[in-house]
Amino acid sequence: MLKNTKDSYGLVARLMHWLMAILIIGLMILGLIMTDLPKGELKNQLYFWHKSLGATVLILLIFRLFWRLSNPVPEPLSLDLRERLLARLMHLALYALIFIQALSGIILSQAHGYAVSVFGWFELPTLVNKSKDLAEAAEEVHEIVWIVLAIGIALHAIAALKHHFIDKDRTLLRMIKGQ
Repeated sequence: MLKNTKDSYGLVARLMHWLMAILIIGLMILGLIMTDLPKGELKNQLYFWHKSLGATVLILLIFRLFWRLSNPVPEPLSLDLRERLLARLMHLALYALIFIQALSGIILSQAHGYAVSVFGWFELPTLVNKSKDLAEAAEEVHEIVWIVLAIGIALHAIAALKHHFIDKDRTLLRMIKGQ
């Protein structure tokens, strides 16, 4: 089934979840690698891929939010009101952090005077002019948010594992199998 039901996640939601997870973790690793490289062709290529994949995550995030708003969200399996509230806040925080991370990356690149090309197919619209001060501010945001996002992703994964191994409910399986 492609769409969500009140009891399970559909194929589209699950694919977007796991694709974004892989892309975001990959972007974090790529970001750590590329920033330590000396100037040169390899570094330029890694920046190209980082920007293209980052823009892809932003596009997927927008699609995912529209999908989420147009589909039912499966009912939480936990009856604990605090746990349900924390889960809702975590999801909202992850969406916000992913958006801020992508936007700060775009602003960082453009404020340095570089366009953001998406796999050479098209360039994102220019949001800001070249500005050293803005580039430095965007870089600070980009560096801080990736750390907070990494912590959020780790907590999200830990919560999923807690549901699976301690609570022994279907929360994790619903995102893997849809059941």
